[in-house]
Formats: sequence, C-alpha cells, structure tokens
Amino acid sequence: MPAINLTREQVSAIADRLDEVVGNEFHDAVCVALNEFGWGEFGGEGISDMDVWKIKNELALGYLKEYQDFYNKKHNDEIKN
Repeated sequence: MPAINLTREQVSAIADRLDEVVGNEFHDAVCVALNEFGWGEFGGEGISDMDVWKIKNELALGYLKEYQDFYNKKHNDEIKN
C-alpha cells in the first residue's frame, strides 16, 4: 500500500492534538523518569519549565536527526540505483 501524503491542515491538526495529549502528561512523565533513574523525589512542580523545554528540545532534535538520517539513506540508495 503506497504511503499517503497528508495535507498541511492535517499535519497541523495532528500536531495540535499530540501537543495537547502529550503536553498534558509530559511534565509528569519527566518527573517519573527522574525518580526511576534515582535522581531524587520529583513530583508536581519539581522541575523548572526551562528544564522541561530543554528535554522537549533534545527529544525533537533526536527525532529530526533520525528522520534526516533515514531521508539521506533513502536518497543515497535511490541515487545508487
């Protein structure tokens, strides 16, 4: 089955929904992760908004790098063939 290309409107709507769903739980998930790593007892407002932003930024950059590597490999494979 061929891949479907989403419209800009669809991408925006999905991103908005994910931001709402993930954003509501993100801070708590960060605190849980810190506790699981044994880095203190975090909960509620246990970390700064700036630290949450840094974590989100690191996560986003990781996703972008992963996609860039995938795209480059796919493009290079197409050139070789």
